[in-house]
Amino acid sequence: MNDFSEGFENKENQQDATCNPQNEEPIFNPVNLTHVTPVNDYKPMNKGLKIFAFLLALIILLTGSCLTGYFIGKSNVLIKTPVKVELESTPENSKELSLAKVYQNVNPSIVGITVYNASGNMAQASGIVYSKDGYIITNDHIYSEIANPKFKIYTHDGNEYDAKYIAGDLVSDLAVLKLTNGNLAPASFGNSDDLYVGQKVVAIGRPNDSTDSSSLTSGIISATDRRVSNTSNYPARLIQTDTPINPGSSGGALVNMYGQVVGVTASKLASVEYEGVGYAIPTTVMKRIVDELISKGNVVTRAKLGITYTAIDSVLAEINNIKNTGLIIQSVSSDSDLFGKISKGDIITKINNTEIYSDDMVLDIIENCRAGDKISITFVTENGQTKELEVKLSANIGQSSYTTKESSANPANPSKGDIFDFPEGE
Repeated sequence: MNDFSEGFENKENQQDATCNPQNEEPIFNPVNLTHVTPVNDYKPMNKGLKIFAFLLALIILLTGSCLTGYFIGKSNVLIKTPVKVELESTPENSKELSLAKVYQNVNPSIVGITVYNASGNMAQASGIVYSKDGYIITNDHIYSEIANPKFKIYTHDGNEYDAKYIAGDLVSDLAVLKLTNGNLAPASFGNSDDLYVGQKVVAIGRPNDSTDSSSLTSGIISATDRRVSNTSNYPARLIQTDTPINPGSSGGALVNMYGQVVGVTASKLASVEYEGVGYAIPTTVMKRIVDELISKGNVVTRAKLGITYTAIDSVLAEINNIKNTGLIIQSVSSDSDLFGKISKGDIITKINNTEIYSDDMVLDIIENCRAGDKISITFVTENGQTKELEVKLSANIGQSSYTTKESSANPANPSKGDIFDFPEGE
């Protein structure tokens, strides 16, 4: 006990002596100083060298700027600015305008388009001003046979502008161009869902020559949602009208009697059996496609099931002694959620518990969906078993007929066979 106490006391005393060295001299470590001799022969940069360094920096800066401009120009893409366009409802309790007044209101928003290239190939079309900063809507097929096309835009006041290709979509037959400069008057866009059969409409475009003044033709709405194969062989739901729409008017405007653009005019049905039949792409479709073309560069939300098939209605089922109506599977793409789950020869009989007996029914379901949505399908195997699956729709990324390469093939007009390939995509 005593040894422990003594040791503890001694330790305390030692610590106090260390923390309070009052009687000790301060201790300093010696520092060795080395004498430095100044440099006396230093000379500042002479004037000529300064000028050379400045010129070298300027050359590097200009070279970088030129290369940046070159690659931007080579990519043929303008900076895509956000655009906000809303579809307006049909005015209630408002008097319809006269033909002359409709033309007067809409004409400043209609342009002529000349498509051409260095080889001398040319095409004429029309377009609609989508936004004040120079976005123009037209058809995708207008440049389908012209490689590396250039565009001239002619406005109602006689001015001429250069335009750049922004994006296009084969399936919808819509495209977007953009003026490199200019301040244009955008059209007023109405909601095509408000249209009804028998409603008066006019078409405004440039059927003769893109440099001419726009012309007006009038008629009525013959059908609001007629499914017709367009220039890409896709059976789209279009507005049918007896308003004359000639080839040069492709990309022009179908307008109601309140001066609202309700459709983008497209080529007439390629058949001599029909007269007084013209078609326009509804603005509800136009807005969705165009907004994606501007913001994304292509259509990214459009859905597809990812199959090719032959549709069997009740007549074909009876003729071919098939027990079920529906879609006989021909092939399944590798990016389809059905890949490995369904086989060639199986028949899809229901989608979302709705019995399928026509192409239109499939298209209506798929077009109302977005990529990533899920649907349920019922199918019958070749050995007669009935199965059900939940399927996630994949994205049908849009492509365009725009090309910089010369080709004898026309991508906007693929051969039409008996097997219908939507919603497989291109």
